Amino acid sequence: MPYVTRLVAAVGGMVACAWSVLAAADSSDFKHPLDGSPIEFVLKLGEVETPALKDFKATGRNAHRGDPKAIAEGRELYETWCQSCHNADGSGKLGPPLIGKDHIYDQTNSDAGMFAIIYAGATGAMQPFSKRDVTQDQMLKIIAYVRSLDK
Repeated sequence: MPYVTRLVAAVGGMVACAWSVLAAADSSDFKHPLDGSPIEFVLKLGEVETPALKDFKATGRNAHRGDPKAIAEGRELYETWCQSCHNADGSGKLGPPLIGKDHIYDQTNSDAGMFAIIYAGATGAMQPFSKRDVTQDQMLKIIAYVRSLDK
């Protein structure tokens, strides 16, 4: 019996370890797209770290994906902040395409990478949204909307 208990504990430990490695891999894209430096995500005065944002920073998993209400809010934000450069359908215009597999920055393929670009900015006209009137949770909702376009 102790053997079975140790075996179950060992398997559980391996699963937990594998999960933490996957979570770390998801969040490894929290690097500045221009120089690869780590990004420190600072909340703005009055900004709240929502449960979705806290989980995202820990795992790289965007809880707003697939949530119709969050996607609808993300669409409104996208139309206000992103559409003029990336087109209504995300196919790109002044800014690069946000849908499909061809991205200027490979990190755009993950939500963590896209978040880093939105938060910190990139080359050209892509200014950091951390300096705009957009919260980090709203950035996640924009990403959820963009991912809904790529079907």
